[in-house]
This record gives sequence, C-alpha cells and structure tokens, in this order.
Amino acid sequence: MKFFLTIFLFIPLILFGQSNIEEIINQEFEKGHFNGTILYFDGKQTQKISKGFSNIQFNVEIDDKTRFPIASVTKLFTSLAIIQLQEKGLIDFKDRIEKFIPNIAEECKSITIQDLIIHHSGLENEPIKAVVNKYSIDDYIKEFVKKSSNDTLKFNYNNVDFVLLSKIIEIVTSKPFSKSIEDLIIKPLKLENTGFVSENEIIKNLAYGYHNYSFGEGNKDEPLFNDRRYISNYFGAGGIYSTTEDLQKLLLAIKDNKLISEKSKVQYLLKPQVDEYVDWLSGKPTFGFYFDDKANVYRRSGNIDGFNAEIIVNKNFDKILIILCNTDSANLLNLANKIYLKNKNYR
Repeated sequence: MKFFLTIFLFIPLILFGQSNIEEIINQEFEKGHFNGTILYFDGKQTQKISKGFSNIQFNVEIDDKTRFPIASVTKLFTSLAIIQLQEKGLIDFKDRIEKFIPNIAEECKSITIQDLIIHHSGLENEPIKAVVNKYSIDDYIKEFVKKSSNDTLKFNYNNVDFVLLSKIIEIVTSKPFSKSIEDLIIKPLKLENTGFVSENEIIKNLAYGYHNYSFGEGNKDEPLFNDRRYISNYFGAGGIYSTTEDLQKLLLAIKDNKLISEKSKVQYLLKPQVDEYVDWLSGKPTFGFYFDDKANVYRRSGNIDGFNAEIIVNKNFDKILIILCNTDSANLLNLANKIYLKNKNYR
C-alpha cells in the first residue's frame, strides 16, 4: 500500500529539526509503522509532518485540515473542566459522587472526584459491550458503574471514571457534557477543529480509523480492519476529535494560564497526586497528565482501536510534541521518545 507524504514547515528548524524528524518518520513509515500527523514545537519554531491517508478506501490524504479522534487525550479536557469548576467553588475534589449522582450504587457512593481523576475509584473496567452498542450517559452509568472485585488495587486505569466525571460536569453546569466543554474550553480558545464525535453526523475532514493491534510489531503488508466502536460512548474519557494545531493551542493556553490559574496548574496539573509510577503510562498521575520523573516530562496518551495519540511536554510548556494517528500500526510511545528525547533506546 502506497501512502502520500505532506510536510508543512511553518519555520525551518535547525539542529534536531526537519531532517531528523523526517528521517525518523520515513523509517517508521517504510516499515509500515506510521499513518498520521506530527507537530513538534521547540518554543519558537514549529514543524508539522503528515503522512498517509485519512481514508484508505478512497485514498484521501492526511493534510493540515484532517481531524482525528484523540481517544484518552480527551481526559485532559475533562480534567481541565473539573479544575475550572473547583476554582469557581462549584465542586470540591473531596466531594463524594453521591452528592451529584444520588442513585449511584451503594458501594460507589463514597468515591470522590479526586478518586475518579487519578483512577483510584476501585471501579471495574468497562466491557467491550459498552462501546459496540449505543448508550446514553445515564444508561452507561446504570449499566457499567460497578466496584471491582479486586478493590485492593490502588491504580486502575479505566474509562468509567471519566464518564462519571462527565456526568458530574453535566449536573454542575446544567448543560450536556459536550456543551459544557465547548463553553469552558473550545469556544474561549477558538479551537475551530475540535469537537465531539457523533455517529449521527457527518463531520467534515474526520479521519477514519483502522486497526490490527500490531503497535509497531507488524509490517506494511499486514491487513488493517475498519474501526467499529461508538466513540461517542466514551464521553469525557475519549469522545473528542481535534488536530495537532488545536491541541498546541490548548497546551499554550495552559502555559499562559488562560484556562486555569497558575496556582491550580502547579498544584494539580503538574504535581503528581500520588507517588505511584505507572510503568505502562510512563509516569505518576497528575490531574490530566502523567509526570515522567525519569525524563522530567509530562505525558498524555490515548488509544481507541486505530485512533492513537501521544503528547509530551515539558514543565514550561515551551517544548511540545503531539502525534495523532488513525491506525494502530505505530508504537507511539517509542516514536515520541525518539523524537522528543532524541534517544532511540530510551525504552
């Protein structure tokens, strides 16, 4: 399968810039390990490289207008909204979820908002049924919010936690979750290519997803399969689409304290909330990121079948890497480390 390469250089990069990043992407592409777009920002200069197809069946090339579902990077938006509501005095991170969802199962009533954000709720992971059939947010909560039988586990990454946070945001703002995020984040920052996936709408320039679960271990001749999940069922856990440019705007807005205060940024977004390094996420959980103290960077990743995303930023948000893909043929963690950390053997 032949792919199309587009390179957008806003300002030529020097040293570890155009040639280095392009070389890495070309190497991965030739092995069949990349189909997507990358944005690298060093504080002054920006480079974007796009390669492959947003729709393989019809040979629609990825370009600077292509929108990608960003999977769990959505959790960053949800976390920022929760911090905003806390700053306004509308919630407290120690609030129990029964305050907002009184009909929640008895064993779940004592779970706090903070427990949900850092995945210490003890809730079960959602089954595949939760995303292969369409559910409203209320039906999702009724059907899939259950305590795990392994409740001794401190950290358990799951999407149910952030679906509950989505519902809490709805209750507090008296608006649908998507409208709340639009009003709190998307519209103020003028993120014109960011929104919520809806299977009932035709969304212009939205990439199709393809998967084979190879994650950098396959070859370019292996077949890819069409994604079939209801992405809208992920709500605040994974329901947003965006572009690298819009995500860069989001990160720079965090840098400039346009969404939350400097105090909140330092106390919640940058500070690990527990001293617990999660190996497969390469970091300790904050309210929105995972702090990698080994590399002194902040990470946020996402994966829903073919849609994969990886973000690495430094503490000052002046060195940014964003990768968005619509196939799972890449090992994005390794690829991001090669580009950002300049160390092919980092992991």
